[in-house]
Amino acid sequence: MTITIRNLKRRPGGRESVRERTYETDEINIGREADNDLQLLDLRIALKHAKLKRNANGTASFQMLGGQTATINGRLKTRDNNLKPGAVIRIGVYEIRIEEPNSPDDLTVTLEQTETVEAAITSADEERVFGLKRTLPGKRIMAWTFSLIVLGLFLAFPIWASKDNHKEAAKALPMQADLAWNSGPISLMHANLKSECATCHTKAFVPVKDQACVECHKQLGDHAKAKDMRQSKPEVSGFDAKLNQVSELFNRPIDRCASCHVEHNSRAKIVPSNQEMCADCHKNLDKSLPHTKLLNVSDFGSDHPEFKPSVITLPSFTSPTFTRISLDENPKGYSGLKFPHKKHLETGGPVAKMAGQIGGKFSTGLGSGVECADCHREEAGGALFEPVNMQQDCAVCHDLVFENDDGYARTLRHGEPDEVIASMRDFYQAKALGNIRDAEMNSRTRRRPGKAATLRDLNRRELAFKQADERTAAKVNAIFSKGGACFDCHEIDKPTDIATLDFAIRPISVNDRFYPKSPFDHESHKIGDLKCETCHEAKASKSSNDVLLPKIKICRDCHIGEKSYAEGGKLAEGTLPSTCLTCHTYHNGPHAEIMGGKTLGND
Repeated sequence: MTITIRNLKRRPGGRESVRERTYETDEINIGREADNDLQLLDLRIALKHAKLKRNANGTASFQMLGGQTATINGRLKTRDNNLKPGAVIRIGVYEIRIEEPNSPDDLTVTLEQTETVEAAITSADEERVFGLKRTLPGKRIMAWTFSLIVLGLFLAFPIWASKDNHKEAAKALPMQADLAWNSGPISLMHANLKSECATCHTKAFVPVKDQACVECHKQLGDHAKAKDMRQSKPEVSGFDAKLNQVSELFNRPIDRCASCHVEHNSRAKIVPSNQEMCADCHKNLDKSLPHTKLLNVSDFGSDHPEFKPSVITLPSFTSPTFTRISLDENPKGYSGLKFPHKKHLETGGPVAKMAGQIGGKFSTGLGSGVECADCHREEAGGALFEPVNMQQDCAVCHDLVFENDDGYARTLRHGEPDEVIASMRDFYQAKALGNIRDAEMNSRTRRRPGKAATLRDLNRRELAFKQADERTAAKVNAIFSKGGACFDCHEIDKPTDIATLDFAIRPISVNDRFYPKSPFDHESHKIGDLKCETCHEAKASKSSNDVLLPKIKICRDCHIGEKSYAEGGKLAEGTLPSTCLTCHTYHNGPHAEIMGGKTLGND
């Protein structure tokens, strides 16, 4: 397909000259710009004014660009039109006629300038020539004048007011000179420094130093070692690299505090939460930091490893050993306790029936099962839970009565085995002494005079203490053996010689923070009818060693990555975009080091 343009010019005396140009295309551009196929030199014509296209049926399509207009067959048009041979288009001082084609595959148009540009001057042109605007100074003079005014008011004047010998005079002025340099309101976190600019801006015309930040944030740790953070940063090139070099020249290193924490900027938060800030380094850690144990991650919804909770692998009364193990490996924790969740939560089971009979703290009816909230109480604020307490939680069902003394229940003290054994020995010895005293004080029993009575009393005492020791040993062995009060809940180490009663309870370490670096909040997860078993499969757990934490798949039902949007960029109902800072902290992270007066910007 071709388009032929006939450029018609009328010479003095009525002569005509025609120059033809053929384009091997089915579309040409029309406008004032030089790269148009049909260039029309008239200031009223746009740089890209219209397009002329040949149609398959022999007609032509005329398309206006950017809201431009044209006159077609004497009528002003603003929309696209299909034109037949003989149609006349008028744009500015030019006339375009659609001719009969030379061949079926050809579109022929004639271009003619029908009047001079001078003859087409409008009233707007006259206004520009004869209006009052001509009385104003030239653009160059006005530009220089306003530039000097700006420099005077917003540079020279604030510098003058900042000098020590001018400060008193500056205070008397109706405006504060350096307010002109304030780029925006200060953040809420630093609102107490609103009138104390010198706290951060310690030196004029010098960017805020990291040391000024450390003066207040003394115990704030770096995210990682300085050399590791520099090594893990993605390499930049081109314009970004040049920009970083210029920033360094003006004493603005790219890894200073103010690089991330932007003040005086109401459009950005002082603590940035965008995911890319973390993903820039963490998405390729295996390449940038080969020695690190951290895995690559760039988005919670699509590129995040399975959770690795800190599990107790070696219990201790004071310093248990924690090991991070992926939930994919089905880790087992060791608390030193025996507690089958399944037995306690089972509907219709013996525990449920007992709870129904006891009532009181239990919210369930007879046989309907114990609920999680019956033993797990929220801390103030609802973020975490209080530790389960024996006296407050377990003793409701698991009493520690070891002897019924004439209708009075004697209860063991919950604590160290030595204290338990000592308490039982004291009780049975005191019981034996009381029986002997009662026998000796019985006035109805006649005593034979002489040494025989004294020996008989000594024998009776010795026999009573021996029986007390035997009874103590039997009771102690019972409570530390299967079916006993201590054995049912604790791991017991029995002595080689039972007679020594040297029983020991293995260390107890109950983990209440599996993710010490993640600020998980249970209160914020109280949504609708969401229950504990939605995330924690406690009803199927037969051992207290089970780590009842949800895998990442469960969390992704509601939490999606910042960029993992549903179809069309819209969020599915009940989902929440989650960035890295939703669950993790930046400073004082897993590799944190106390600054000690040095930060990345000054290191």
